[in-house]
Amino acid sequence: MPTVEERISSLEGKMDAIADLRNAVGELGTNLRSVVGELRTDMNRRFGELQADMTRQFGEVRADMNRRFEQVDRRFEQMDQRFERMDRRIEILDQRMERHFMWMVGIQFTVLLAVIVALIQLTPK
Repeated sequence: MPTVEERISSLEGKMDAIADLRNAVGELGTNLRSVVGELRTDMNRRFGELQADMTRQFGEVRADMNRRFEQVDRRFEQMDQRFERMDRRIEILDQRMERHFMWMVGIQFTVLLAVIVALIQLTPK
């Protein structure tokens, strides 16, 4: 059986080991805090870069969409101009048809009058 002094020295050794362990845990906590702080800084930097990159990409997408909508607007304007030209052509054709119809009606009326006059002259007096 160990003596009291051996037991005390054994306990002192264990206490020294516990103190060393406590110091090691304290250092580990300090190191962990610094690593977490560096990690937080790195994450904030990367999120900032990501946000800037996404903002740039959305800006490019917005510019591309605006350019495409402008192209669509120009195409609609061209279509409107084509429809206006078609409307003018149809209007001109309508006027021609109306004029030709009036000429045909006039000619038919003149022929009818000529036939009536010819019939009147053919009848004995």
